[in-house]
Amino acid sequence: MIFANLRSKTVLLLTATLEITFLTAYPQIAQAATITLSDGSKCEGTIKDGLLNGQGKCNYKNGDRYEGNFLAGKKQGIGIYTFADKTRYQGEFKDDSMEGKGVETYADGDRYEGQFLKGQPHGTGAYISANGGRYEGEFQNGNPQGKGSFIRSNGDKCSGIVTEGQLNGTGVCTYTNGNSYKGEFNNSQPSGTGEFTFAKDGTYKGQFANGQFQGTGVRKFANGNRYEGGFANGKPNGKGIYTFADRNKYEGEFGDGKFNGQGIYTFANGDRCEGQFKSGQLSGTAKCVYANGDRYEGEFQNGDKEGKGVYIYANGDRLEGIWKAGQIQN
Repeated sequence: MIFANLRSKTVLLLTATLEITFLTAYPQIAQAATITLSDGSKCEGTIKDGLLNGQGKCNYKNGDRYEGNFLAGKKQGIGIYTFADKTRYQGEFKDDSMEGKGVETYADGDRYEGQFLKGQPHGTGAYISANGGRYEGEFQNGNPQGKGSFIRSNGDKCSGIVTEGQLNGTGVCTYTNGNSYKGEFNNSQPSGTGEFTFAKDGTYKGQFANGQFQGTGVRKFANGNRYEGGFANGKPNGKGIYTFADRNKYEGEFGDGKFNGQGIYTFANGDRCEGQFKSGQLSGTAKCVYANGDRYEGEFQNGDKEGKGVYIYANGDRLEGIWKAGQIQN
């Protein structure tokens, strides 16, 4: 017979992890066998030339399991590796490492689908969280890196350049409510220069920080109103100009999104008031000059003449005294 000159003998088997065990077999004949590694791990499959080749199974001492293809004692080709912590990889192997295309499912329900290199996500792929959020794009050494998109469970999507697992640099966001953002990011938040477009209420173009309008910018409203100036925490703050669609205009100081501080309010008809504002209204000392030549100098509260003041008509007549709710008191 063809194998007549072969003798059954005991051979040393050097595994891929350099574990040494003993196997009674014909060293050059492919045959089924069970291998016990020195740490107590066990593998079974087809042995050829003293090494696992073809389909096999391994139960490792640490609780990990592998079932799939071997080549010259190493995991190679298609296989399934289940870790003791219930993480599970199914896909391609090369030289004992997860390499090629595969799916890794984690104990918490998250999973990664895509390319692997040396046991880590590397190349293009998608990381899907159990909560429904996902990242699609490029990976390096196990982390999102390169061009990619983050998609929230509600459908909001931000795409751009990813470094250290975050959007950094330029990118675009589209939101399910119809809003959108285009510009610079830092740690996945709009930061730097950008433009935010509201689905139904105009645009903002300018500076951002931590996802908020912050710095200087221009806010255009759908109703035709316009603000240009400083922003803090998403609201007008500092010095700015607010122009209404009806051509009324306020120029001065803002706080918490309202006229607060020293400012000038000019009406479309030519009336003009300069003084202290509080919560969007004249409050404090102010001077108003009217288009008909009249003027008022004195105190205001909540937009009305209130307190001491003098009204001087264009012809020189004067009303001086205490005012209440816009009317002089006798």
